Amino acid sequence: MAKKPKTTIDEHGQTRDRRGEWRSGRPVYLEPLLNDPLNVKGIAKWLFGFPGFFAPWFAIYMLVIGISYAFFTPSLDRMGSLSADWILEIIARNVILLTLWNGVFHLWFYRWRKQGRQKKYNANWMSKNNPTFLFKDQVWDNMFWSYCGALFWSAYECGLWWAYANDWLPYIDFSSNPVWFCLAMALVPFWRNFHFYCIHRLIHWKPLYDRVHYLHHKNVNVGPWSGMAMHPVEHLLYFSCVLIHVVVPSHPLHMMFNAFQTGLGPAVSHSGFDEIVFGDEKSVRNDRYMHYLHHRYHNVNFGESNVPLDKWFGSLHDGSPESDLHFREVHKKRVQGQQVDAS
Repeated sequence: MAKKPKTTIDEHGQTRDRRGEWRSGRPVYLEPLLNDPLNVKGIAKWLFGFPGFFAPWFAIYMLVIGISYAFFTPSLDRMGSLSADWILEIIARNVILLTLWNGVFHLWFYRWRKQGRQKKYNANWMSKNNPTFLFKDQVWDNMFWSYCGALFWSAYECGLWWAYANDWLPYIDFSSNPVWFCLAMALVPFWRNFHFYCIHRLIHWKPLYDRVHYLHHKNVNVGPWSGMAMHPVEHLLYFSCVLIHVVVPSHPLHMMFNAFQTGLGPAVSHSGFDEIVFGDEKSVRNDRYMHYLHHRYHNVNFGESNVPLDKWFGSLHDGSPESDLHFREVHKKRVQGQQVDAS
């Protein structure tokens, strides 16, 4: 009997392994800001190129936040006292925004399948008739837990708005300190990713993993709604990144950027696709392979690409066959109870 081939070619000419996985051939991309030695030219290209730090995603978040702040956020004088009317407005705004944002990605990639499986890491579509998930449907399960997350997002945001309105938080605005105002906005993603790495390592501690984080990891083949499909305890920890504004001087726009990127970013990082493809020639690089590998292997890539903590602490899987071999050996040693060199 002939052996099953190790690889197949799909309808887009992509090479897939026997599990149906596709890899771009590029290693996991780490932003060059913290590289040693410092590469000034590479940093400039990353900051101002396309795709880069400021475009497209930073600019898109800024646009969403600006519109939300100007048109869909209650006035500060209303938020000086805790009142159901403005709190419900914040909740409704965040739920609608989450629905629109995640919905666009889900419709494009999974409902309408506008690019088929082109640049899709896992060949399979979202799971149906699967008792692992609520309602036996992965998408509906993920949506339920994501909307639970929107409540935690809103609760943190409302608490901070209330504190800003009562002058209880250290405050700056553009006119009083334009340099720090702009720098703080640019630093928010780095803080958020540092915080994410820390709490992510925490919830991979076995007692928390078995009771809390397991829920998120039911999603091996991820989709846009998978990103916020978390246990409520994980939501509580995940959105706590906004508490930095209790101690660091900031403007409500900084807090909104922090909260919105935390709430909306998972749809991008869990899209399951390497690129958003428009027609035959145009595409936007997504480069979320790093986090896809975390869902694939569980004990690698706990952080994100602009704060290289995985590289520093030996948990970076760069997608190469060499990394596959290394982490298989690490896993084997752990199972056997041997001392592991994570470098």
